[in-house]
Amino acid sequence: MSELRRAILSESLKIKRTLALRLAVLAPLFIVLLQTGVYLGRGEDLERARANPIVGFARGIVTLWTLVFLPFYATLAGALVAGLDHHEHHWEQLFALPVRRRSVYASKWFVVVGLVVVSSVLLPMFTVLAATGLKLVRHEWSSAAMPVGLLLNGPARSCAAALLLISVQFWFSLRWRSLMVPLAVGIAGIMSGIILITAPLRLLSVYPWTAPAAAASPNQPTLALVWGATAGLIVGAASCWRLARRG
Repeated sequence: MSELRRAILSESLKIKRTLALRLAVLAPLFIVLLQTGVYLGRGEDLERARANPIVGFARGIVTLWTLVFLPFYATLAGALVAGLDHHEHHWEQLFALPVRRRSVYASKWFVVVGLVVVSSVLLPMFTVLAATGLKLVRHEWSSAAMPVGLLLNGPARSCAAALLLISVQFWFSLRWRSLMVPLAVGIAGIMSGIILITAPLRLLSVYPWTAPAAAASPNQPTLALVWGATAGLIVGAASCWRLARRG
């Protein structure tokens, strides 16, 4: 365990001042700013019939995040973390260290998961800040309550369910040197998920690219949550084991 901990610390230091880490902050910030701009421009039309306008504001952010932005950021995070060693040809140096190969790969998996967790934690924080600002601009929102349950449960469940997606993208990112392979897989998965959005919830719950959105939904999120988290851990461990044997 100490070997794995040292490897994780090393990978964490490696991603400082990298695009992968910056996007962990910029991705949730972008979607909150986008939704805020929409509500500033068309707030009355969008929320005329709603008792609590902040609920619709927050639900729109969570929906877009879990359906599009979270899968895309998970894809980018895996590709960018793997690219640090692919592009600079650091693998020979890493494998020359007195650390088992599976620990090297496992540390990268934990770092990618950590980046997704950071972005999922920042999303509700940015949403609360934006909603507070909207309250100051729109006086009719001043008495509206903050949907804390929605902002905490949705991103948390979607983050756990995204483990399967992260593990799948992680394998493609480490298996192929080209950045285009995991990006192509991720974009194809996201687009097919959008097409399948009207499919039965059971199908959406087991499909890796829609499991985060299904887990964040208020209707029976348990299957997506349990499947995404459990299968994600299994696929992640299998990916590290297979990559280490192949190396």
